[in-house]
Amino acid sequence: MTRQIYPNIADLRHAYQRQENITKILSEVGIGLERAEIIEIAYDIQAGSYTKIALDNPEWLEQYALDIHELSRGHLADNDVILDCGAGELTTLSALSHYLPVQTHLLACDIALSRLRVGRRFARRAMKAELAMKLNLFVADMACMPLPNKSVDVVFTSHALEPNHGRERELLNELLRIARRKLILFEPSWEHAGEKVRARMEEHGYVRDLPRYIEEVGACLVSVDPLPNSLNSMNPTFCYVIEPAEETNRFSAMPCEFSCPRSGVLLRKQQGYWWSSEGGWAYPEIDGIACLRSKHGVLMSHD
Repeated sequence: MTRQIYPNIADLRHAYQRQENITKILSEVGIGLERAEIIEIAYDIQAGSYTKIALDNPEWLEQYALDIHELSRGHLADNDVILDCGAGELTTLSALSHYLPVQTHLLACDIALSRLRVGRRFARRAMKAELAMKLNLFVADMACMPLPNKSVDVVFTSHALEPNHGRERELLNELLRIARRKLILFEPSWEHAGEKVRARMEEHGYVRDLPRYIEEVGACLVSVDPLPNSLNSMNPTFCYVIEPAEETNRFSAMPCEFSCPRSGVLLRKQQGYWWSSEGGWAYPEIDGIACLRSKHGVLMSHD
C-alpha cells in the first residue's frame, strides 16, 4: 500500500505569502487529495485574510449584510435556529446578526478550524452581543453534516458552495436533509453570468447550474435574485431561496445537539470531546470548537 504524501504546510504558507493560488497548486501536484481536502487546506492557510478585508472595508461588509437581510428577512422568524454553513471567519454572520432577533439560535460551521478560531475573535467584537454569547461553532464537511434530520429552521451559505463544482447535487441533498423550512444560498450564478464571468468560474472550479440540480434533488426553487450592490462584477452574488420537498414541524431537540457523521446517532458532550456509546466514535473539541468531520473520529466503543 502506497503511503499518501501530505503537502508541507509551511511551504504552502510561504506560497500563499507570495500570492500564489493554493487551490491550483494542490490540484496540480498530483498527491491524491480529494476536493474537500484541497478546499480545507487552501482556506485554512489563508485564515485571517477575510477578517482583514472586513476590518479594512466596514462599509462594504455592512452593505453586503444589509442586502442579505433584505432578501432573506421574509423567510426568517423569531426563535429560528439558523446555520451559517461554510461560515469562514464569521464576518458575514457577525454583520448580519445586527438584523436578527435576539431570540435567534445561531450555529456556524466551516471545514477549516483555523478560520473559525480567527472568526470567533472577530465575532466577539463585531457580532450582536446577545447572539455572540450563545453562538455554537463546529468543524464539518458540508457533504456530511453532523446534525440530525430537519434540525435547522434556515440554512444559509455565503459563497461556501462556490468552490465545489462537481459536488452540487451531493451538497444540496445534504443541506436539504438538515433544513426544516428554508435553504438560502448566496452564491455565484452560472445561468446569469456572461462569457468572461463563466470563464472565471470554470478556471476556479465554481458551482454551476444550481437551478437544474435543485430540481433534480426534488426541492422547490422559490426565487433567484441578484444582490443589488454587487461587490465584485466578476463574481456577482445571487440569492437562491429553496424550500425542501416537505416542510416539517419544528425539531424537538436543542439547537446545539450534534450527531455522529459516521453513524448518525446523537453525540453527548464529554470532557473535551463528543461521544456516543451507541455510535462508538469520539470527536475532539479544540479550544471549545467541536471537530466533527468523519476523519476526526476516533473509535471508542466502550466508556
